Amino acid sequence: MPSQTSQRAADGVFRSVVADAFATALVSLAILLLVFGSAALARPKLTYAAGKVAALSNLSTDEGCLPAKLTGRVVKREFGRDGLYLQSVVLEEKSGQRTFINVEDGYRTLDAATNGAVKQSLETMLAVGRPVALRVLGCGAAARMLTLDAVRPL
Repeated sequence: MPSQTSQRAADGVFRSVVADAFATALVSLAILLLVFGSAALARPKLTYAAGKVAALSNLSTDEGCLPAKLTGRVVKREFGRDGLYLQSVVLEEKSGQRTFINVEDGYRTLDAATNGAVKQSLETMLAVGRPVALRVLGCGAAARMLTLDAVRPL
């Protein structure tokens, strides 16, 4: 009987060591994601002319997606649940074709000045009826999911 009890104790110790190693690995992974995950955040670039934002770029965090350029007129826009941040726009091209484009809000986590400038510029440039030139990134199956990466008024 004593050998059976010692075997159970050894199994318990082994399980405890494995569980502790697993927990340590998960904590290490979480720390690495926090440290290196910030590199995946969009760092919007604002181009100024005459003291006003004339163009925005580097708005998307999607990597490995196919870039494309679109020009047209904004015919619809949607805001997120909070009603404050632009979530998507519909662009009508000269041919009459309409395209749905997602707008990331990753800039929300940046400093207040950048956040405010990007938010205001997006809302102004992507107002309904405004003609714009866009750079989008097509991701997913056949690059069908489009995300806004750059915008400038025409």
